Amino acid sequence: MTFQAVWKRFKRRKTSLIALFILLFIFAVALVGPFFTKYEPTEMALKNKYAPVSLDNPLGTDQLGRDTLTRLIYGSRVSLSIAFAGVLSGCFVGVLLGVLAGYFGSWVDSLISRLIDVLLAFPGLLLAIAIVAILGNGVLNTMIAVAIFCVPSMARIVRGIVISLKNQEFVQACQVMGASTGRILFRHVLTNAMSMIIVTVTLDLGSSILTASALSFLGLGVMPPNPEWGAMLNAGKEVMRSYPLGVLAPGLAITIVVISFSLVGDGLRDALDPRLKNLKIGESQ
Repeated sequence: MTFQAVWKRFKRRKTSLIALFILLFIFAVALVGPFFTKYEPTEMALKNKYAPVSLDNPLGTDQLGRDTLTRLIYGSRVSLSIAFAGVLSGCFVGVLLGVLAGYFGSWVDSLISRLIDVLLAFPGLLLAIAIVAILGNGVLNTMIAVAIFCVPSMARIVRGIVISLKNQEFVQACQVMGASTGRILFRHVLTNAMSMIIVTVTLDLGSSILTASALSFLGLGVMPPNPEWGAMLNAGKEVMRSYPLGVLAPGLAITIVVISFSLVGDGLRDALDPRLKNLKIGESQ
């Protein structure tokens, strides 16, 4: 399917199209926004703490006099970086495990499936908390936790797709013609599974931002003074009544981004292959 055909079908879903433009705007703010801010994200002015909304501080200041808008903009970089790095690396491992399990079957499938079952036995957030508790706090360890969080669902999805594809006639024809296993997997099988992989990655991006923010909110992810939306929520909850913007600003940012990723994922699912809407994310065969 060509890009023009996918785009034509995608833009029919107006909510997904609006969500895409919102995400593009947020990406642009994260990329170029810091070049236009007047303050540094860690710049403190204790005499100006909890300052009200003004031209100098459009969203006021926090308990240390730091500009909330500046920290929100810099925090978008941290949150999106964790999401993209964690999801892409986790989904890469998940795709690899799913392909191996689905195509080779036998003891390879049994071994990988039992590993995935162990990871799926833990609720997603609990698994991320356990990983960060073992590795320690920090941006890198939060990325690793998000990556491991994404592995099992992607592996099960790809495994199911590969099992359904490996007995198709075009795969058997390639085997008869003497094509190498690598060529069959990466040239034919994964190409046909790419629609579902793209949709799953998009949906996982929203979940990963929520997970990373939850870890930071609990004091297990990105630590102060680094600006991150979940950490900003944690700092603002103590003075929520007197300074509601400290909670509302990062909370709305998380909500908007997560919902936007979900809507874009739904739009991509329908645009890439309408039959995918009848499949459940995470369903295995």
